[in-house]
Amino acid sequence: MSTVPDRLVAMQIGAISFVDEGVDRTLDILAERGAVNALFLATPTWTRGTGGRQIPGHPIPDHGVQEYDLGWVGGNYATPHPQYYGNTVLGAAGKAPEHPEFDLLGDVIPKARERGMQSFAWMEESGGARELRTYPNFAKVLEVDAWGRPGRRPCFNNPDYRNWHLGFVEDYVQSYELDGLAWCSERPGPLNMLMQGTVDVSEIGCFCPHCRAVGRERGIDVNRAMQGYRELVDWNQRVGAGERPVDGAFVTFWRILLNFPEVLAWQTLWTESQRQLYRDIYGVAKAISAEVQVGWHVYHNISFSPFYRADQDYTEMAKFSDFIKVVIYNNCAGPRFFTWVKSICGALFADAEPEDVYPLMMKLLQLDEGSYEKLPQTGFTADYVRRETERAVAGVGGQSKIYPGIDIDIPVGVARQRGLETPRDVGTKINWDDNEGELTRCTRESVRDATLAAFAGGAEGVVLSRKYSEMLLDNLSGAGDAVRGLS
Repeated sequence: MSTVPDRLVAMQIGAISFVDEGVDRTLDILAERGAVNALFLATPTWTRGTGGRQIPGHPIPDHGVQEYDLGWVGGNYATPHPQYYGNTVLGAAGKAPEHPEFDLLGDVIPKARERGMQSFAWMEESGGARELRTYPNFAKVLEVDAWGRPGRRPCFNNPDYRNWHLGFVEDYVQSYELDGLAWCSERPGPLNMLMQGTVDVSEIGCFCPHCRAVGRERGIDVNRAMQGYRELVDWNQRVGAGERPVDGAFVTFWRILLNFPEVLAWQTLWTESQRQLYRDIYGVAKAISAEVQVGWHVYHNISFSPFYRADQDYTEMAKFSDFIKVVIYNNCAGPRFFTWVKSICGALFADAEPEDVYPLMMKLLQLDEGSYEKLPQTGFTADYVRRETERAVAGVGGQSKIYPGIDIDIPVGVARQRGLETPRDVGTKINWDDNEGELTRCTRESVRDATLAAFAGGAEGVVLSRKYSEMLLDNLSGAGDAVRGLS
């Protein structure tokens, strides 16, 4: 294993970029443009956020093949070794159907090492990806909703789902000369979801036999927890349809929590189950190699939701982390936070308007950004990156490294280019028609300033995000400008 550089500058990148542009050429561009010295290699992934070319409908950047990969499916871009997956009905995920002759880890790591670049497996849980719904036996690991029906997402307490991920960890660390693993799970838990607009009932779980057993061990009345979530789902659906309880949406929500304290206990159970998989991944990786670096991606709601932030305790996470990649994407934060405030005003804060809620959220989250109505056009400032980095660094108390995620050309808005109409970008969810004027865009200078702000906040590295295949080269050069300016 290689030693950690003074300042880690990692690029999140998928297999398609190396196939389209060549391994050597791509690595040279990353080093020259972005001063990149580490790779977060996206496998396995079933989401467009890290896999494939540009999201169809958004402008294709100035490198790579100039067409969309409309048939993209995703999957395992490394070579599976079946002996590591014997303890799960999901088995070894076969090679992704795209370019099956290419091994992302096997073909890239040796050439990266020649250049002194570290290599991490960027493992995205992809629990809600529609492409996973047809995966063999996937129906056997799904969550169960408050009515006892199969849900849409996999359960963290299901041993087959847990062992599947641990199989990837063991396979990758045993089979490749990896420097580390970065695991991503962008799920906030059932109670957090119920607060934010009308929910898909199939995403509110889990009450499967495994979770029920854990709940009983914790002394939770499982039936009352289920009843409380049924009432909250009914509340969510009614408020989302425009109905207003006589005492208001917020008071009624709070009354359900008072009547069913098991709801909060179940949210904690869900979060702790997710966190236990972090611990297990850390333990399996370290058992194979004490030198391998293990860390986590903490998604953007850490900046938007005080409720999700309360779930994510940096001090606790640092106990089983070598590093934490905190999403602090300042450019797309504007449109995303605009939409988050609008969404929560469709549920928990339905008694108020977004313009009323926004200043309160700024205070609660210790943020200081522009006016609410202008956020989609302005984004967040680079100083937001510095302040959130400082908060994360203080939270881990020196036990773990903080690598902020730096936004480079992450798409915002609905994809409407070249006559295509596609679903809204997951995680962005803002319509072009919501506001007048063009949405915010990254520039070389904004990337430079955000990167400098992260290091000013105490970061020991940065992760250029979300994926190389959606970045403009000149904007990537902004990261290189920042890093070289610090040398």
